[in-house]
Amino acid sequence: MGRIKQSIRNLSIKKSFMLYMLIFLLLATALSSITINFATSVRNRINLSYVDSENNFFLENGTGEVGILLSVNYTKKDGTIINICNFVEIWSIPIFFGICIVFSALLFYNDKLKRPIEQLNEASEKIADNDLDFHIHYNSRDEMGNLCTSFEVMREALEKNNREMWRAIEERKRLNAAFSHDLRTPITVLRGYSDFLKNYLPQGKISEEKLISTISTMTGHISRLENYVQMMNEVQRLEDIAVSVGEVKTDFLTGEIRTAAEALGKNTGLNLKFINEILKPVISVDFSIVIRVCENLIANAVRYAENVIYIQYRYANEKLCITISDDGRGFTDEDFKQAIKPYYRNKDNTENDGTHFGLGLYICKLLCEKHGGTLLIENNSNGGAMITACFREK
Repeated sequence: MGRIKQSIRNLSIKKSFMLYMLIFLLLATALSSITINFATSVRNRINLSYVDSENNFFLENGTGEVGILLSVNYTKKDGTIINICNFVEIWSIPIFFGICIVFSALLFYNDKLKRPIEQLNEASEKIADNDLDFHIHYNSRDEMGNLCTSFEVMREALEKNNREMWRAIEERKRLNAAFSHDLRTPITVLRGYSDFLKNYLPQGKISEEKLISTISTMTGHISRLENYVQMMNEVQRLEDIAVSVGEVKTDFLTGEIRTAAEALGKNTGLNLKFINEILKPVISVDFSIVIRVCENLIANAVRYAENVIYIQYRYANEKLCITISDDGRGFTDEDFKQAIKPYYRNKDNTENDGTHFGLGLYICKLLCEKHGGTLLIENNSNGGAMITACFREK
């Protein structure tokens, strides 16, 4: 019974409506026929009870049998019953057909339309209130079921977009906070030197050597500010970049990464080792994004490696994964928490050239996520840093 009911529910709206109408029209026909026959039978029984009565006049058919009843004086009760029977014979068909059509429409609405419409109305109200924490479940393969499924897909897409939007907003807040924080130092230094020159230069209390040193320091901090702004603009451009996927031959991709690695490791004395575990001859990725991420990661490995850098290629679960590891000091516990955040610099980092602002891994993470992948940082078995960049094949 349940299977039959589910089969009917899975019928299209058009077929379901026709089925409901056919069943109820047949029911109306049957009820009308039964009612008319019953009313006719009752009226005939009453008429037969008046045969041979003195007040009746009959038309003989020549055989001595009663043919047509010409007139009869009914009792009040029998007259009322006869009138009712006549009414039933005339109006039973439109009455039963009308009632059955109404019930057919109500049952069709309750069974095929009421529940999905209520769910869709409720979902629309929740979406209007920015509430996406709900699901639409309607177990049917008819048009309303397909509509509910499409609505659920739309809700999931909206929820995903909202999560990504809020994540992007929070990421932008953190980026702006880090940017503002790092701007304070050069600005404070420049303001201090500016006040120093303003107060003592007119009085001739600054030697030429001190003046040149101060100007040189200020120039360095100005260059640092310019680099900050340039890097910030680059990050903002990266957030707006579009992923353009195309088929790339695996040999060509690995060859280009090898060429980039050899160029970055030139004159460093580092040993580069490549491990290719990809069996697919062609991969669908954004070549420019993959190369850019690899160049950043290899540049980091070159900076910290002591003797060797390993570059490994793998393909699994529709993802291209490239792991770059070195034999350097590896990541500290603090690095694991902060390394991918913008403008993070390890306390042991002695670079102070005004060009390295901790954006490399953040940019790689951003590009990997845009490509549907991830960026994983860890230490290898030898204690060196190991970073895996994955790109989903689209």
